Amino acid sequence: MELVKWEFPFKPLMVAPIGDIQWNGDPHEIALERLREHIIRALDQDAWFLGMGDYIDFMSPSNRARLNSADFYDGPMKTLDDVALHLTTEVFNILAPTKGRWLGLLEGHHFYRLQSGITTDMKLAEMLGTRFLGSSAFVRLMFADNRPRLSADIWCHHGMGQGKAHAPIMKLESLSPYWEADIFMIGHMTKMASAPINRCYPEFRGPSGEGHLRHKKIQLVGTGGWSKGYIEGVKQGQVPRGGYVERKMLNPVCLGAPLVRLVPRESDKTETRYSIDITVEV
Repeated sequence: MELVKWEFPFKPLMVAPIGDIQWNGDPHEIALERLREHIIRALDQDAWFLGMGDYIDFMSPSNRARLNSADFYDGPMKTLDDVALHLTTEVFNILAPTKGRWLGLLEGHHFYRLQSGITTDMKLAEMLGTRFLGSSAFVRLMFADNRPRLSADIWCHHGMGQGKAHAPIMKLESLSPYWEADIFMIGHMTKMASAPINRCYPEFRGPSGEGHLRHKKIQLVGTGGWSKGYIEGVKQGQVPRGGYVERKMLNPVCLGAPLVRLVPRESDKTETRYSIDITVEV
């Protein structure tokens, strides 16, 4: 697990998770214009981005295992490298306006291990000028401006499994007792879902040590996706045939991604208390 921290001024901050693009070179198979519009909307709000994995659709874990067992010669492997790098470059071109504004990129399930030893996810992180976060990460967002230092922690993972619209929330709710974070994010299920849960803890203040019950809102977030499941007139070669989602008769999903807004504020002027309000737009 990677642990990273970022410092920001004491003002509202927008975080835009993006993942599950699953780019295979066909612009008809992802919601490309909607993704571009989402990026523009996020940048208009000075957002910082967080990569949630599955940026290209080239090699699944089972595909990589079969490829490794095939023991191909160098020539075919170089050709595969070239294809994987081409797809990665195309994804970078889509995301290029966001370069330098990434908190980091998680690893997904769909990536390719290049002959150099790095993966396409690592290469994309390098191209976007950010850190590769591996399987999961804690990302600490710190707010400081001549005030007591405030921070919010994001626990993030590409995700596992599938299910109905509430599946990401169910998964995260079962994990939340074991990790101390303010925001939990997962992708993979391509579900845009959000739910707050509440934590209570005691606080003792003042000379008399008077007890107060404090409440803290925790946000659980499914980070959506951009790969279309059902496309009219889709063919494989000359054969009318749908992709994985259609053939498996899986549910269509709402395409897009949430935006997470963090607003640091002074919550109690008499005792100079500060807090961070966290809301999710889906």
